[in-house]
Formats: sequence, C-alpha cells, structure tokens
Amino acid sequence: MPNATESSNHKAKSSISLNHLVLLVCLLVAFYFGYESYTEHKIEQVESSTLILSPQANDIYFLDFRKIDEQLVRKNKYKLAKVIRISDDNVAIVYGSFFYQWQYSVVNSIKHGDLSNNDYFELIPDYIPFTKIKEMQRSGAIYLVKRPVRNKLYGNFVSPE
Repeated sequence: MPNATESSNHKAKSSISLNHLVLLVCLLVAFYFGYESYTEHKIEQVESSTLILSPQANDIYFLDFRKIDEQLVRKNKYKLAKVIRISDDNVAIVYGSFFYQWQYSVVNSIKHGDLSNNDYFELIPDYIPFTKIKEMQRSGAIYLVKRPVRNKLYGNFVSPE
C-alpha cells in the first residue's frame, strides 16, 4: 500500500503539469491576438499607402503633429484632417479643431460622431503639394489614411448631412 508522501508527490507533479499547460495556453492565446493585431496594422499601412497615391474628397488623414511641427511640446499631439479638393498637383485639406492625446482617442471621436458636426473642421483649407503629402506619410506625420464608405467611417458620418 502506498504511503501518504507518495500520493502527495503524485498530486504535486500533476498540478505542476496542469499549471504549465494553462500557462502555455495563455501564452498561445496572447501570441495569437498579438499576431492578429500586427497583421491588421500592416494591412492598414498598405491601405494607407495606396490611398495616399490616389486621394479623393472626404479622405481622412490621421496626423501626428509632433512630426509636422518640431516646436510642438504639448501633450495632445494627434489631429485629423480631411481632403476637400484635389487639383493637378495639390491636395486641399482642412484640419480638425481638436488635438488628441492618444491615437485611440482620434478613432473614438470619429466613432462618437464628432466629424459630423458643422464646426469640427476649420473653414480655411491648406493646399499641400502631392510630394509633401508623400513625404509626410514617409516621416510618419500622416500615420493613417481612411476612406469613408457611403460617407461613413467607424459607423458614423464624416460630413454633416
């Protein structure tokens, strides 16, 4: 008949194995979601590169103003811009009225319908040459470009209706 120490050692060995299995499963799940996030980011970057080459009215540019204005030292550094007109060599954009502290805050403002307000975007456009737009994307000043589908982005309108 086995003594009490042998059975407790057997239980300890099996519980350690179970703990390792749970840890391994957790690591695999974390790795999977990390990989999914990385591939989604890469797809967005390729899409942004394509949209920069062929701009259309209502395209939304996500800007990191630290890379545009070297003097900017404020906490809130992200901003939106919207393409309103395209000419042969320039893109006319209007900037959003607000700066955001985090990139996800920019997306949340779109999800909450801020872009559909009449006074969200400034009235006076900025005319930027295509070469400068491409340079802004290369430097990371334009870190994302989205094209609304049926005037909607992230479930809300990007223009007042």
